Amino acid sequence: MLYVVNNCSCFITMLSLESLLKDNGEVRQCCDIRKPTEVGRFSLDFQRKFHHDRRQMVCYIPAKARRNGTLLQLLDLNDGYKSPRFVKRDEGVKERLDHMLQWMVCNKRRFAGKSHFHDVKRQKVEQDQNIIGEPPDFVLWRGHLTKLMCTPFENRDGWSMACQKLENTVYVSEVETKAAAQRKASSTEREKLMTYWGVRFEGYMTGRFPKPPETISVRTPKEETIINTNEAFCSVFRTRVNKRHSVVYGAEVDCCKSVDVLSPPDCYVELKTSRKFTSRKQEENFYRYKCLKWWAQSYLAGIPQITCGFRDDDGFVESIRDFSTLDLPNRAMTLHNSWNPSACLTFLDNLLQAIKEIFQAVNTSKCTIILSWEPGDKCVSYELSHSPKDCFLHEWYIKDMT
Repeated sequence: MLYVVNNCSCFITMLSLESLLKDNGEVRQCCDIRKPTEVGRFSLDFQRKFHHDRRQMVCYIPAKARRNGTLLQLLDLNDGYKSPRFVKRDEGVKERLDHMLQWMVCNKRRFAGKSHFHDVKRQKVEQDQNIIGEPPDFVLWRGHLTKLMCTPFENRDGWSMACQKLENTVYVSEVETKAAAQRKASSTEREKLMTYWGVRFEGYMTGRFPKPPETISVRTPKEETIINTNEAFCSVFRTRVNKRHSVVYGAEVDCCKSVDVLSPPDCYVELKTSRKFTSRKQEENFYRYKCLKWWAQSYLAGIPQITCGFRDDDGFVESIRDFSTLDLPNRAMTLHNSWNPSACLTFLDNLLQAIKEIFQAVNTSKCTIILSWEPGDKCVSYELSHSPKDCFLHEWYIKDMT
């Protein structure tokens, strides 16, 4: 990845799709990304408070359907929207990377790099089965990785990311773009309702895990279901991109299958909703556009199954269908002018490498690097900021981790 430095206003050349897939005229092999390993988890309660446990994890209980996926009873996604049963998170509060930082502090002794062996007894460290390994190259949210990965094929939403470096780890936190802020401020009542449909579908498809002497999972009755978007169960994953970037990231997990033979993340399920198909073109566009982000999200978390509720325009789910995460690229690549997973992964690898090189070039960790990209741009731009408002690593975190 090439970049040019010019008075602290710099540009990283975005490789074209052709150059992402080819090297010296030859087809480039797919960038290697190791299957994500779950290294931790945490929960956010009804007041958005952090808990270093899995208390908010819920069980996957699919609605009853016929073999073709048609539901025995329609699911009304409007239920509870205009009622006290819907508790909406205050989106004006910018949490940035805070919850991941709390998890890192709770688990800092599990990152035992080579330099740490001088501070603790080697035998004790080797006996500790909870050791994760050396500190990662990057810490961020899965959503950040998803946006970066999808950049080569994104034509609607831009992004902006702030990067800070502490010791040998780069931390990445999203910065809300002006376009995103304007879109949120001008969102219609219909758009807000449709956003609610997604979380209400999760309420229909999940329940609590069985407690002894119970043998089956229990779904909360419809009239008692509370939709509180403050609550979340998050898994923390570790992977390696192209054998050169160690990445630790958090991801909100919708639900977990109640089985003993599968371990995380193979037991996790991603829940989605989409408008039902009324034509072949709509189905093709579903795979060509929507499935890119669906694949990226679940692929990064190692989640094998995506369950989608297909609804009508009034918010009633008529059928459900399971998709295999690994099969989505195969279906998409049969379509003209569609996305390619190799380009996504190679672009991510190159961009992570560029971020490392930028920090090496500026030769200081006492600044924040702001990367930005908008649809139509031929490059990813970045600037160096020394403003405290762009810093997201808190003093308590820096003191605790150093």
